Amino acid sequence: METIRVGLVSAPNLPAYIAEQLCQELPDYFSEEIDNETSWEVETTVDTLVGVAEETKEVLDKANNIKKEQNWEYVICLTDLPIFFKKKIVVGNANLDHKVGQVSIPAFGVMPMHKRIRVIMVELMKELYHNSGEQVSPKEHTLENGKDAAKNIGRQFFFSRVRRLGASPEEQLDFRYIIRSRVIGYLRILFGMTFANRPWDALLSFKKITMLSFASGAYVSIFPNPWVLSVAYSPLRLIFLSLLSILGMVTWIIFSHNLWEKPSQHGKKRWRDLYNRTTFLTLTSIVFLNYLVLFIMFLAAMSLLVPPELFQIRTQVEGSPSFVYYLKLVWLVTSFGTLAGAIGTGLESEDRIRNVTYSFRQQQRYYEIGEEENEEDKNEDPEPEKRCT
Repeated sequence: METIRVGLVSAPNLPAYIAEQLCQELPDYFSEEIDNETSWEVETTVDTLVGVAEETKEVLDKANNIKKEQNWEYVICLTDLPIFFKKKIVVGNANLDHKVGQVSIPAFGVMPMHKRIRVIMVELMKELYHNSGEQVSPKEHTLENGKDAAKNIGRQFFFSRVRRLGASPEEQLDFRYIIRSRVIGYLRILFGMTFANRPWDALLSFKKITMLSFASGAYVSIFPNPWVLSVAYSPLRLIFLSLLSILGMVTWIIFSHNLWEKPSQHGKKRWRDLYNRTTFLTLTSIVFLNYLVLFIMFLAAMSLLVPPELFQIRTQVEGSPSFVYYLKLVWLVTSFGTLAGAIGTGLESEDRIRNVTYSFRQQQRYYEIGEEENEEDKNEDPEPEKRCT
């Protein structure tokens, strides 16, 4: 029985984790859906270029070199960067001659479950296996197998339609799968890149901020005004205060730690805007999760330490206060604590905040731009004037 070796080259972090999961499953699926008379072997490796290169050609060339070094017959890249074709979002693409494919995880949106990614990898492998070496038209084409693949991939994208497009020889690609809707495609990569940053993992890194927010909220609750306000405030006003506190902390963190990439001649505007929006969404997710943790902490503390009699004395509420009054008080104190905790972000170093907020590629981009700007500043420094004495 012939043995075919397939390599998965992934970017660090989330793509590497997904590749490890798929490595055990793909041989059975390849055998079942592609060729059951072939023995399939799947291996994985991590390469940083797959996670930092913004040009498809660089990634595919690197993957082809790794394929030759590892003696693989085929290779598929998993990247956590979006792939653009004009203004469309690309889910995956391939070069049939080199037997190389690429899948963009952010295109799957906020929940890139490995089952959905597995489907496109199987479909991509089908085309690489059956069409490698064949002449592919550079114009848009919808071959029967391509149509079937686009339909199978499209089922993994709710509210989105996927289309298979041919590519020109100059692009060194044979075909690509794109999301037809520009708006839905952009929203998918925006939330997908935010998910790839794993904002839930940053909670422990924000423990100083959480503790300061809790201490600030506890201090505020000593005074009678928050108790009276919690009874007087409507749910709509409390929602507004929550949004104000969350957005206030996010804005403070971004500008106090220089997380917003400013316009410059380095890098494309499309990528700069995308990274800035991803940073904002990532931080908003972190602060929102932090807000929920604070809410639970205050709710537990108030339920245990504040008897109904004390609440009645503080607020002058007639009769025994209901649980709704406790929830409104906790809600208000959490918002005040979050606003005060924004100042606590200064206790964390800029590098630490950036590490938990930026993706691997964003960090590389930040340092590359900084180095280029420093190099330009050195070149532009005028030589000191020489004076004759």
